[in-house]
Amino acid sequence: MRRIRIITTVLYMVFAVEIVSAWEKKPNAIEAAAFTQTIVYGEVEGENQLALQELAARADYAKMKTLERERCNEYCALENQLEEEEHELSWKREQRRKAREQKKRREERAILERIVEAEAGDQDLKGRILVANVIMNRVKSSHFPDSVRGVVFAHRQFSPIANGSYYRVTVSEKTKKAVQKAVKGTDYSKGALYFMCRSASTPSNVAWFDRALTKVKEYGCHEFFK
Repeated sequence: MRRIRIITTVLYMVFAVEIVSAWEKKPNAIEAAAFTQTIVYGEVEGENQLALQELAARADYAKMKTLERERCNEYCALENQLEEEEHELSWKREQRRKAREQKKRREERAILERIVEAEAGDQDLKGRILVANVIMNRVKSSHFPDSVRGVVFAHRQFSPIANGSYYRVTVSEKTKKAVQKAVKGTDYSKGALYFMCRSASTPSNVAWFDRALTKVKEYGCHEFFK
């Protein structure tokens, strides 16, 4: 019985020592837990800070891309506007050019009709076409002006200009038809660049034609040379 009491006493003493030891170690455990918690909080705060920085960087990048898109859109809009303005200017220039060409063609046609009327108004349709052919052949030749106006009004080339009958004639429908055919390609001239009415020409002119030129055709009252 005494032995049991001794063992019990010893056990109580060991238990008491362990309790005291545990109590002495408790502050260290609390401090360790607090330190661990501080570390965890620090890591979480650091991760949050990094996440905030990443979000800010993404926001800045998105803002930069938005500005780039806006500038690109402004540039594209300006470029499109300039292209439209240039296209409109080109269109207007082309319209003015066409208008000038149409006006020139009308004027050239009117001059050609008037000179044909003055030179061959008493001839038939073919005779009038031949006179128109000669004038158009001159326009195509490198030895004469490159326009009907230039050919017709060249110095001392056509007597109706010199005597004024060119300005007094009234162009007939037959002459208009002859000129239209000549313009569209009807050509009986064999490349003639000159013509004369022998009975109405001066002897010196007749002599020059016969001496300096080659006769290629005779029709109506006119002889044609080149």
